[in-house]
Amino acid sequence: MTSETKVGLFTFFGLVLLGFSIYMLGNFTVSKGFDINVYFKNVSGLPAKSIVRLNGVEVGKVKELKLDGPRVAAVVRLNDGAVVYKNSRFSIAATSLIGTNYLQIDQGDFSSGILAEGDSVEGESMSSVTDMLAETMATINNLASGIAANGKFAEDLNATLENLRMLSGNLNELVFSLRPYLSSSMQDVSELTKASKELMAKIDGGDGLFTALVQDEQMKTDVQTTLANVRQVSEDAKQFIGKMAKFRIFWEYDARYQPDGNLTESDLGIKFVPANGFTYYRVGISDLGNRDNAPKDDKDYRGKPNQIDARLGLYNKWADLQVGMIRGAGGGILALKPFYKSEVLPVREFNVYGEVTDFGRNRVINNKLFDKPKAAIGARTFVTKNVGVGIRYNEMLEKDARALQLTGSLSFEDKELASMLGLATLAK
Repeated sequence: MTSETKVGLFTFFGLVLLGFSIYMLGNFTVSKGFDINVYFKNVSGLPAKSIVRLNGVEVGKVKELKLDGPRVAAVVRLNDGAVVYKNSRFSIAATSLIGTNYLQIDQGDFSSGILAEGDSVEGESMSSVTDMLAETMATINNLASGIAANGKFAEDLNATLENLRMLSGNLNELVFSLRPYLSSSMQDVSELTKASKELMAKIDGGDGLFTALVQDEQMKTDVQTTLANVRQVSEDAKQFIGKMAKFRIFWEYDARYQPDGNLTESDLGIKFVPANGFTYYRVGISDLGNRDNAPKDDKDYRGKPNQIDARLGLYNKWADLQVGMIRGAGGGILALKPFYKSEVLPVREFNVYGEVTDFGRNRVINNKLFDKPKAAIGARTFVTKNVGVGIRYNEMLEKDARALQLTGSLSFEDKELASMLGLATLAK
């Protein structure tokens, strides 16, 4: 085993040990998602690190509480994939009468737009228990003072009763004077009732246009069919808009640096993630711009430049499988996430993977025949939401060509392109 191979293996297992240490120690508290600011006049005992619930479902946590002038700003970290509309209602609730407070979100209307990284909203502040008790005691004191203030309350009560007696007398006189008109009105009501009965009799007998419309079975069927179609179209539109809100697009850039031979390779691709939650599609170009294919030294075993890269991906919480044209040759990549249940970002996104491509390779590079599939193993973790680092061993099946590579990844979500494609699909 060469010294380079020993250094590579030591680095690889060191990275695995580092990931496991981070998972066990739990020193990182960064979770995958995005931050928004919710402003309150009074947070009413809402603690930092408390949970955030959307219509009763936990979707994030309160990262930080800080003063912003006369208001309190709650920095809220929402989980990746949580969809919260801009006109949603933000309030402070409690699990029970004496339970822990949490931030409750009542979902708004999708027409108001979706909250994104850095957006700010207003929360509904509630009076504290101390303030409510103080207001109640002040009201009681005012009532007691009114009763005890030289008989003031009793005097006001007597005046009110006297006004009621006068009002009762005036009403009696008004009823007596209106009695003739009331008798006439009652006669009119009787005549109106009689006319209504005659109209209903005609309807029951089948006379008139209204009766014909009510009794037309074909018209009833047409109306019911129309209403059913309207409900179906509304439901289809709602489902389609919901799916388009979950449709996502990412730009991905991967770079590989091989210290032994000073060789650098890079790939650029775009990943389309539908709303089904288990597939994606990635297309791009591999070994981008690597046109100089002349060997530099004995360790320079580079591939063909500017090759088509087209993959179909299947994924869940703990695994990711890619198959298709990988860097210009058929093959597959399988990545596993051993710490996917962890809430710590660098550990949760840590994965180990194996890659095998170009099964029918028969090519001479730098006076060496390569007739075995191109195989590699590696490990990678995302230190932030967009930046990943890792290490891999290339050409595992070619003993003389094995080489250590350091890798870097950049991933950015393109929400504008996703919205444009969604609108174009909706127009069709």
